[in-house]
Amino acid sequence: MNKIYIQAWIDLAIEDLEVSKILFESEKYSNSYYHFQQASEKGLKAYAFMVKIFTSVKDANNTSHYTLKVFIDSVNERQKEIAFLKDKGFEKMIGTENLEDYSNNLESGRNSLPKRKEIFEYSNQILDEILNNLNELKIFKIEFQDDYKKLLIENTSLIFDLLYKSDPEKAENARKDFKELIEDENQLNELVENTKKHIKNTITENFYVLVLLYSNLISHNHNNLARYPEIDFNPLEYYNLNCPIIQKLPEFIQNLNLALLQIKKWNDHT
Repeated sequence: MNKIYIQAWIDLAIEDLEVSKILFESEKYSNSYYHFQQASEKGLKAYAFMVKIFTSVKDANNTSHYTLKVFIDSVNERQKEIAFLKDKGFEKMIGTENLEDYSNNLESGRNSLPKRKEIFEYSNQILDEILNNLNELKIFKIEFQDDYKKLLIENTSLIFDLLYKSDPEKAENARKDFKELIEDENQLNELVENTKKHIKNTITENFYVLVLLYSNLISHNHNNLARYPEIDFNPLEYYNLNCPIIQKLPEFIQNLNLALLQIKKWNDHT
């Protein structure tokens, strides 16, 4: 997808979030929440285009305001990858229990999502748990084991053993190339540092993606509630400082701002 088109989604999301912050400070809470929802929706759609969950304008239109479908589609893709790993025998390296736990957690998360027209109200406790999870991940620093280099070599060798079952010739050629690489200490150290960097970047990316997903989760389907009145319902009265999500909104705005600025950087460098 055209990066200029993706940038337009990001820029609009950033502007919506700036408006949300201004409106909150002016105590215009229902409209502040509405623009937060718009910012989170556009930000997640931009990310979906970047990682090719969305491949056409039609995908974004079909999702409409139900951006949790992005998470559902992502879970479906992860489950296909898990099935592939099992089929090729990679669960021996990852661990059958670990792979099953991951698959079950994905399924549980997908099944617990609100449906397209379902409205969830989140308590202070749940919102605090979400914010605590985000804050812990934000400051998380991975500590690599002292024998990380040895473990990397051993696990890479195991990959070649698994590949050998499907393509012996290619596996042996790859094993030979890898053996030559690790005999060069400089190349080996470079490989080790690159894998560490990749792992750290993956954890960082997970934080920003979780911010996008949580922001969409807590604002799910409130785009209409925060914007339009219904019989016996006035959004100007409902969305006030007694409402848990309004109390926590500044913290979510701050996290979403970090995520939007990061995906802007990612898009600039693609």
